[in-house]
Amino acid sequence: MRKLGWLMLLGWWVWGARAQDVPLPMPMVDLRGQNVVNVLLLGLATHNYGSNGLTDSLILISFNRDTRHAAVVYLPRDLYVYLPHTQRMAKLNQAYYYGQRVPDDGYSGVDELKATIRYNLGVEVHYTARVNFGGFVRLIDSLGGVDISVDCAIQDWRLISPELDRNAAENYYRFTLEQGVYRMDGDTALWYVRTRMTSTDLDRGRRQQDVLRAIWRRVQARGLLETLPTLWASWEGIVTTDMPLDVALSFVPDLIDFSTSDISYFSFRMNHEITRGYTPDADRRFIFIMDREAVAQLMREVIHASAPSRVQVAPPTVALINSTNNPDYDFIAQIAADRLELEGFRAVIVRERTQRRNWNHIIDHTGDEKGGHLGTLMRVLATTAQGVSVQPDPMRSVDYTVYLGYNYLGYACTRPVLPPVREVIADDNG
Repeated sequence: MRKLGWLMLLGWWVWGARAQDVPLPMPMVDLRGQNVVNVLLLGLATHNYGSNGLTDSLILISFNRDTRHAAVVYLPRDLYVYLPHTQRMAKLNQAYYYGQRVPDDGYSGVDELKATIRYNLGVEVHYTARVNFGGFVRLIDSLGGVDISVDCAIQDWRLISPELDRNAAENYYRFTLEQGVYRMDGDTALWYVRTRMTSTDLDRGRRQQDVLRAIWRRVQARGLLETLPTLWASWEGIVTTDMPLDVALSFVPDLIDFSTSDISYFSFRMNHEITRGYTPDADRRFIFIMDREAVAQLMREVIHASAPSRVQVAPPTVALINSTNNPDYDFIAQIAADRLELEGFRAVIVRERTQRRNWNHIIDHTGDEKGGHLGTLMRVLATTAQGVSVQPDPMRSVDYTVYLGYNYLGYACTRPVLPPVREVIADDNG
């Protein structure tokens, strides 16, 4: 009898371990009757479309056609998930790879990736668009480059020239992208969205969102939506998508005046939606383990971010002024504007002669004691209570005015990014 009890206990333990290895399907997010279209953007980690490759960039865009609002979230590549068709636990960025290897002409990597996101995140992906390394470079170059605000200096190894052998160590040098606003060509933008030597994969996802914003601004600035069929033809062979042209054309009226400030930005947070871990096999590969309840809540927030109750509330507005009295520092206002847009602010850059300041100064025109956005503004701009003045103005044109001081750049990087290694040059005395 005791032996039977031990066998039953062992069986229960094995069954429980297997049940933990293969999670139950995530409940589907309720769309609440809204006309929501979800598009997944994929960056294939390969220079050859003939290679299956890993999807090291996965950005989900949820667009509400009823409200003309969108939400964007970066899906970490190291999420440990269940692949329904190939029936295995793997990293999210492996789903496309394994799906492509299925010996079935009617199934593809995109099918497996869509099924994986449906199973593990409870979100239906309607369309995908994918690009590989070379295609990404060509896409950026076809736009004449993109403008990127860099609030955290980034450092990593980079090829001396793109045509050199990538496998030869002597062809690389340590490249530092300092704080500033840059017109990046395709090769620089590819380096920027891939590097993580001094940062993390989650921060890399944030930079990929920044480049996505920049691409959209460039498309609008050049009026390319009005000639979408021509743009579609020029990007054929660069971007591979399962969205038909007629469907894409139906979005044009919704997107002509669509601004990047009409987007709600989301991200997975360490020790909240995800925690670090390792696979249970002998390989002990690094993974992100999902907190199912937290992830389910995040996905609901992403999909519901564009609901009418959200978009009816006007976003807070901020006027940004360079008060360093140095025109060479005008770029700090653009850095602050792009950073605040991610937090839901609408920023306008004002050029105004003002007294020189060393520290940021925020003027709160709302006077809101509760439920205001002042705390977020102070956190993002690294401003203390001593740098805040409250001047309520019921006739205000903006909710906040911010004078950016000379020392702002020293505190602009509020992300988990290591400072670059600075080379010390010895003098003649050694």
